[in-house]
Amino acid sequence: MSKKRSYLNLDVTMEEAVKNFSALDPALIAEKAGAVFNSEDHTITLNFINQLYRVEHPSGKVASEDGTPASQYLAIIILHYLIAADGTPLTGQWIAFRHLPGGDIYIDPFKNRAINPFLSAFRDKPELFRKAAKALGGYELSMSGISMVVPVLPRVPICFVLWPGDDEIPSSANILFDKKASSYLPTEDYAHLPAIVNGMMKKHMN
Repeated sequence: MSKKRSYLNLDVTMEEAVKNFSALDPALIAEKAGAVFNSEDHTITLNFINQLYRVEHPSGKVASEDGTPASQYLAIIILHYLIAADGTPLTGQWIAFRHLPGGDIYIDPFKNRAINPFLSAFRDKPELFRKAAKALGGYELSMSGISMVVPVLPRVPICFVLWPGDDEIPSSANILFDKKASSYLPTEDYAHLPAIVNGMMKKHMN
């Protein structure tokens, strides 16, 4: 992983993302990303977990619909999405994080940052998990355990899976991605993104 892509230096990462974003055709970016391009004000509008964001081209400034600037952390993820999106159709087939390109390198941090906090929050609260995911626009799949898909970005769904435990078997969890997930974000971003979703789900626990 290059230092420029490291989240340890958000300023450098943001600078690189803006540079790469500004060099691309905004209309083509929007088409590939499932977003909307406005040629009058040169903005790309897209949804991030039930909230619209506008991205100016070529400046790369990201703000919510009411004009509030996105956090640098979120802006980087949105810009990376717009840069990486290649328009590949999603498959509806789900894979574990370790099967993403280079995912085995990040698997331990991913478990600590994403899976363990998700399991800690919802291990004995399956109905609250369903409620929280649905509050973010999520829907349930007929899979093993309780599987809720949250549409994070137009072509980035994330599937949170909870297996509630009992007196004999402890609760467990996993977080899955579409088989073509690498067509829309680099793997390092997928290591961070579920933590954002989990934090938003926890706000809907009450």
